[in-house]
Amino acid sequence: MKKLICSIIVAGAAVFSMVVVTSVGCGSPDQVGNGGGGGGVAGNPIIKMDGSPPGVAGSSGSAGSGVPGPTPTADANCGSQTSSTTHKPADVLLVLDRSGSMGDDIAEDCNCVDTDSSSPACPDRSTCKDRWSTVGAAINSTVSSTPDIHWGLKLYSTPGGRTCEVSSQVEVPIGADSASAIQSTIQGTTPSSYTPTAAAIKAATAYLKTVDDTSNKVILLATDGLPNCASSRNPGDSDREGTLSAIEAAKDAGYPVYVIGIGPSVGNLNDFADAGGTGQYYPATSPQDLANALTSISTLVVTCTFTLVPLPGADLTNLAVYLDKKLVVQDPVNGWSFGSNAQTIVLNGTSCDMITSGQATTVEVLFGCPGVAPPQTIP
Repeated sequence: MKKLICSIIVAGAAVFSMVVVTSVGCGSPDQVGNGGGGGGVAGNPIIKMDGSPPGVAGSSGSAGSGVPGPTPTADANCGSQTSSTTHKPADVLLVLDRSGSMGDDIAEDCNCVDTDSSSPACPDRSTCKDRWSTVGAAINSTVSSTPDIHWGLKLYSTPGGRTCEVSSQVEVPIGADSASAIQSTIQGTTPSSYTPTAAAIKAATAYLKTVDDTSNKVILLATDGLPNCASSRNPGDSDREGTLSAIEAAKDAGYPVYVIGIGPSVGNLNDFADAGGTGQYYPATSPQDLANALTSISTLVVTCTFTLVPLPGADLTNLAVYLDKKLVVQDPVNGWSFGSNAQTIVLNGTSCDMITSGQATTVEVLFGCPGVAPPQTIP
């Protein structure tokens, strides 16, 4: 009996984290087909997109009954099994300054609301946009529209605590469905007290070490002023050096620190961003600046890592990767490479940029036929 060795495509949607497996024939190197005739021909497998067991098409050409197909062998159609994969999310802990000055206007150092800010009242409070509510609106929009990021929230100082107190707990743990909890927490909190940034970064780093998953982890620091609380006796004393040390420790632990400076008087926060391994801080003196900064950082932290579920009989050393149906070269700079194991695919450079920017949405992996070059495109 002549052996039919086929190929399997595992398709991963970048946004919805879904994949399907499709059986294909060993056609010419330039295209992949089904070896003659479309799906639904008697005896050919029907691959179901809802994750239920695959079936075998009946004589009428309709979908199968859901009875599992045979385990692939050298003689069997290797596309008779379904599989799934996930677009691995990033974990981002937002470390948010809630000092009294966060009640000031985002464009000026004048107070929009009645808080303990030392700034004078704005001449027209009906038109000013206070930093706290502006940040809350921008964060809510961002966390609700970034399904490939799992967000968490750490406020400082800790609400209800002493002037410079920062608890070891986070207000909202990192999770896939944290948007509503983050929104309600910010809405239910009032700006107050000083800016103990060093203690907040230390607490954030300690918390991230307890998050037991394999996702990339990032700290996003959003603050409207230079850190203080260097000592409990004089809480207004600057703690720039302590904050730099805490940020460097976070980076060394594997947690890059991005920095957004909110308002006109934050000083130069590039040393914080540089210590955190992220280059430069993002200044925000308007609602649009803040929205742009959150969008840019969200784009940067989204991972381009896709995990595969091994398929029976699949040759993990004989595969090709496709981005929106087009072949991607194996290249650690601007192509694809293996991640931590043979079931992890990482897109690099320009290939990753296409995913994070939305120019491309589908990543597919082809387990190819032995000795046959992968096609340049797939249907």
